[in-house]
Amino acid sequence: MTRSLRFTFPLLTLALTVIAAVFFGLLGGGCVKRQEVPDVRDNRAMGAMEKKTSAAVVAIATSTADDPTHLTLCSGALVAPNLVLTARHCVSRAVTATPSCDARGQSHNGDHLAEDVDPGTIAIYTGAQVHPDSDLPIAHGVRALHPAGQVLCDADVAFLVLDRAVPNANILPMRLRSSVHIGESIVPVGFGGGPSNIIGRKVAHTNSTVLALGPTANRETGAVLGPHEFEVDQATCRGDSGGPAIDLETGEVVGVISRGGSCTSLGNHVYTRVDAYTRLAQAAFDAAKREPITDQLEAHSTQ
Repeated sequence: MTRSLRFTFPLLTLALTVIAAVFFGLLGGGCVKRQEVPDVRDNRAMGAMEKKTSAAVVAIATSTADDPTHLTLCSGALVAPNLVLTARHCVSRAVTATPSCDARGQSHNGDHLAEDVDPGTIAIYTGAQVHPDSDLPIAHGVRALHPAGQVLCDADVAFLVLDRAVPNANILPMRLRSSVHIGESIVPVGFGGGPSNIIGRKVAHTNSTVLALGPTANRETGAVLGPHEFEVDQATCRGDSGGPAIDLETGEVVGVISRGGSCTSLGNHVYTRVDAYTRLAQAAFDAAKREPITDQLEAHSTQ
């Protein structure tokens, strides 16, 4: 008998917070010109990047003890054979789906999260298209590490240690020495299905550009960014949450998909910077008993 499954596909909707006009004046609104259409060389780079990252981006399905037929689908990046980088809201129980944040990285509507999900209920899937109702998971979680507190603003990042190494895993490096910059070309990857809206299908969002860095509020798009967040123009969809934003040139993960507007909107797609959480990354590698693939963890961290 085929069991009936109910899915939740998180990409948290941002409830905009009003920012004082003086704050806009100080920060300049964070608006930049859109990047020009890439040439053929960029398209080749995109194809190479998509192929390289394919095996490194995994689907994360979480069930609850009171209702095992209710699955929440997220995305994540393998940064070690048994360690996944994802979003905090993919490993903790949500109190609200509309976190209200300001440019200081503080919440305007209380706690956003309750307790952590039992890591054993978090299953990892690989492939270009996943079906958690019928596919066998490649691994399960054993421990989640994330920033303290129950607020997602400026802190929507987590690491999940797995119970086993993913076979033949393709590992992505993280850029922990320096921040992403405005105008940079990145490739967000996740299981939101892209424009086709086929949830569970892995899609790389091509020609994505960084619009703004926090702390700021972008008056053109409505995005409010904390000090450790940045905004991307291309839409990310439900199921993409926790997926990586990958630098087009270096292949390094620079951010984690956190929240945004609609799947079809341009702008107001907010990411957490990974370089702001170097100490958390070090603790995660220690917990997984792994070493990072580069020496990036020597960088100074703000967290």
